[in-house]
Amino acid sequence: MSEIQFLNVDLELESKQDISALVSDLKKNAIVLHYDQDDYRQLARIEANTNELTSDKAINQLCELIESCSKAALKQWLGCTKRTFDIGFNSGKSPKCFSQALQADTLLRISAIGAGIEITIYPVEE
Repeated sequence: MSEIQFLNVDLELESKQDISALVSDLKKNAIVLHYDQDDYRQLARIEANTNELTSDKAINQLCELIESCSKAALKQWLGCTKRTFDIGFNSGKSPKCFSQALQADTLLRISAIGAGIEITIYPVEE
């Protein structure tokens, strides 16, 4: 029987401008899962380099990385049209109820840096 579980938090970025300095700053202490660009936009998906067991701790670690970026990288951050913390979960058949909370301080921190939250739930693999 499969269990519901928290997987990770990905930081998803999208911009019509260059975000290479931002990605470069973040990859010093995070994992760049995807970084791509075309004629219209640049996309990046970045994951905290951690084994945190909660979404709250993983988001706070990513916020810390963003807050410590260079001025050039922060300017690129502000130019992003998408700045989203995507919280990933595997679905399952147990436990009967599963929850993970984001603390008020974490929500304030997310808001202060101009980011949003998204939740992705992956299906049970048969």
